[in-house]
Amino acid sequence: MLSLTSLRPLSSTVKQSYRGYASLLNTPTENVNELPLRLQAIKLYKELHRLGRDYPDPKYDFNKRLRRAFEKNSKVTDPEQLKKQLELGEHIKKEVLALMSLKKFRHLRRSYHANEGPR
Repeated sequence: MLSLTSLRPLSSTVKQSYRGYASLLNTPTENVNELPLRLQAIKLYKELHRLGRDYPDPKYDFNKRLRRAFEKNSKVTDPEQLKKQLELGEHIKKEVLALMSLKKFRHLRRSYHANEGPR
C-alpha cells in the first residue's frame, strides 16, 4: 500500500518549459517596460484577447476588431509611435475592465434591488 507521504504533486517535479517568445512572456517581470516593444505588444494583445472573451456586448465582436487594429498597425516601426500605441492599448484595457465591472455591478443591483430604479 502506498503512503500519502510518498506521493508528490506533479507541479513540483515537472517544470514547464517554453520556447521562443513564450519564455520571456511567462516570466514574471517587475516592470513591463523592460520587455522589448514587440513582446509588450504581444503581451497586450493576449491580455486584450482574453478580456474580449467576456466582453459585455457580443454583437460588438471585440476580438475581431482587436485583431484588425493590431494587423493595421503591424507595419509601424517607429519606437515612439509604438509606445503611443501601447499606451492607447493599456487605456483600452482599463476601459474594458471598467465596463465589465459595471456590467457585474448592474447585474447584482438588479438581482438584489429589483424594485429600485436607476440612481
